[in-house]
Amino acid sequence: MNADAPLTIVGIALILAVPVTFMIANWVRKNVAHGETRFDENGKIIDNE
Repeated sequence: MNADAPLTIVGIALILAVPVTFMIANWVRKNVAHGETRFDENGKIIDNE
């Protein structure tokens, strides 16, 4: 392994870090409940969808 191999690996990791971060953030935003649950006077969940 020459001296450029670790730098190449780090470069690829940095290039991929931002798109992967946004992919994960968008998945979480779409698929994880965010604590916006509302309840009616009987204690049942109000579903807005």
